[in-house]
Amino acid sequence: MSGYGFLKKVLNAFVQIVLPYKLIGKEKVGQGACVIVGNHYRIWDIVHMACVTKDRVHFIAKQELWKSRFIAYLCKVVGAIPVSRDGTDAKAVMSALRCLKNGEKIAMFPEGTRNKTKDVELLPLKSGAALFAVRAKAPVYPVMCLHKTRLFRRTKIIVGDVVDLSAYYDRRMTAEDYAEAEEIIREAMLATRRNYIAAQEEAKAAKKARKEEKRKGKKGK
Repeated sequence: MSGYGFLKKVLNAFVQIVLPYKLIGKEKVGQGACVIVGNHYRIWDIVHMACVTKDRVHFIAKQELWKSRFIAYLCKVVGAIPVSRDGTDAKAVMSALRCLKNGEKIAMFPEGTRNKTKDVELLPLKSGAALFAVRAKAPVYPVMCLHKTRLFRRTKIIVGDVVDLSAYYDRRMTAEDYAEAEEIIREAMLATRRNYIAAQEEAKAAKKARKEEKRKGKKGK
């Protein structure tokens, strides 16, 4: 087993004990290059994104993490890509694009930081995900925590439908085009959570209706 595979297995085992989760829809993520995006509550959210695929996932992470020797070592093992907070790091962009063009996967939290609010569903997105996806002609997959993970309380992690940005391929992109593409990604991320919640509520209502029908049927006999 590779260093990446071993570390992924150990971290996932730890997270499943402390911050347990159920991953739904990981079969949607196909082989080959893609950009995985997710909402961000805790540092351990990286485990959810790594576990949607058997392939190695290269995380785009803030370069401040490399200040710690231990964290820097872990970042090296997983093949993380350091990026400055302002997102203008040309070296990081080239590294991410190289991974994608080699058929590999990258993952990022486009909010740019952890969401510490209580009522904001998704913070404004930083630029980057659309740029990587369009330039590398790669699909985007949202991976969304249904709720903020809590100690010893299971939450659900939902993999959304693929975000197709092919309409922007082979186009001379402007800042407005990238902003438009980022908005498509944002809406897909929000829809992943909302659609799942709506489907669950619909299923509960249908189950309740069936029970009511069954109860009425017994009364009529």
